[in-house]
Amino acid sequence: MFRVVLLLILCAGLCTRTRAQSFQETLGLQPTYLTLDQAVQKVMEKSLDVRIEWLNWAIAEQQTNSALGKFEPAFFLTSTWRESNLPQNALEYVQTGGTIVALQDPRLFQQQSLLSQAGITGKLPTGLEYKIFASAGEFRNDLNRQRPPAIFYPEYAAAVGASVTQPLLRDFGPAVSLAEVRVSRRNSAIADAKWELQFQRSLSQVIVEYFDLIFALENIEVKREVVAFAQTLVIENQKRLGVGVLSAADVQEAEVAVAVAREEVISALSLVVEKQMTLKTQILGSLEEGGGMVFLPKDSLPFIAPPTDRIQHLRNALQRRPDHRAAIEDAEKQAIIVKYARNQLLPRLDLQATLTANGLAGGRGDAFGSAFQRQGYDTQVGFQFTIPLGNRTAKANSNVADHRQQQAILNIARSELSISVELDSVIARVRSARARMESTRESARLAERLLETEQKRLEEGLARSFDVLKARTSLADARTRQIAAHADYNKAATQLQLVTGTLLERYGIRIDRGKNQLQSAREVKSK
Repeated sequence: MFRVVLLLILCAGLCTRTRAQSFQETLGLQPTYLTLDQAVQKVMEKSLDVRIEWLNWAIAEQQTNSALGKFEPAFFLTSTWRESNLPQNALEYVQTGGTIVALQDPRLFQQQSLLSQAGITGKLPTGLEYKIFASAGEFRNDLNRQRPPAIFYPEYAAAVGASVTQPLLRDFGPAVSLAEVRVSRRNSAIADAKWELQFQRSLSQVIVEYFDLIFALENIEVKREVVAFAQTLVIENQKRLGVGVLSAADVQEAEVAVAVAREEVISALSLVVEKQMTLKTQILGSLEEGGGMVFLPKDSLPFIAPPTDRIQHLRNALQRRPDHRAAIEDAEKQAIIVKYARNQLLPRLDLQATLTANGLAGGRGDAFGSAFQRQGYDTQVGFQFTIPLGNRTAKANSNVADHRQQQAILNIARSELSISVELDSVIARVRSARARMESTRESARLAERLLETEQKRLEEGLARSFDVLKARTSLADARTRQIAAHADYNKAATQLQLVTGTLLERYGIRIDRGKNQLQSAREVKSK
């Protein structure tokens, strides 16, 4: 009776210690369970890496708006008050009505003037610069105080007109004038591609780590099963010791196995914590989140089974990979820069024209009325030609642009080669992982049969506890390898989806590029 009570106490103690091997009681961490879909959603909402890269796209968009801003018209207004008291030479004296008489001192000509001009100035995509203006002047001087010769005192002069400057060589045409805008748009497209690339990478990291966590969590259960098996063996060996079938050494071997198995459970718990470092950096948005928590997967390992048709995968990768798309956009951007740089090698020849209608009256309003009635007019047409001697700066810039265009073209070729090599590597990894998964399944089946054999031999007295425990450990190792192979297979399949650019499609995610912002959204899709 005493032995039975002792065995029950021992069994209760072993079971209590097994339950104590939890995240909260062993590591002081509170478990939080989440599904793979929830993890994916958190990446979309909170990943700091994705949000940082998004800001690069937002900056590129604003740079495009800044480049477009130089074609917006601008209103200008100038006004200048001037009071002059200037000594006149003989010519100026006669021109202002002076008579030829001997003077002891130079005559001083006094004038007060207020000159104002307002209008609109701007630039067109052809390179033409325009100015539409209205100007007014008020003059009070020694000459217009006299009537005659003056008609009005004070005199009000007004003018309305327009002037244009059209480049004919350098800076001519939309291809040159809009070069900065077109480059900015390419930069925006490149930033978009880089954002999507970062998003896909962050997403794949979380998915891969989620599969690792499933493996680590299922591995804990495998280790706990070994603990439970060893505990049961301790109890059974205690019974056999009581009837004299086994020795005390068999009991001690089973007890040692319990302790070792418990150590492995603790190691497996720690492995779960280590396996989620990347997960936390991608699904948490601040240091206040996730403190004292351990994220555990709710889902079991799926079986993805991707196709391994290399030709189709290569076609998808070249069409969908955001980094390859960015390389193509960069080459097109460099082509724009080359065209602009070659235009800057030309001399400057600008056509200039100004047409002004003028009016003069005794009041400001009357002066403008006279101007609109073309009381007088002024027309100017001409050109300005400038050619730099040597033109070293433009030539150097053109050569730099040519070299960068060649770099961009080579980058496309390198991207295509990298995709091809990477695709071959990942497809081989998928096939290898699948073969390993099938092999470990067979290993686990054989290990289970060996354990059954050793248990029967122990019951018949033909084997020791050590043999049974060794077989049970082999089975646990085989199951661990089987789970690991399944997880590695899913990880390789996820990497294949990343390499081919089909990861977002696989998880029902679309990119919304409308409304001047980039967004990711989930679609209802069975996986």
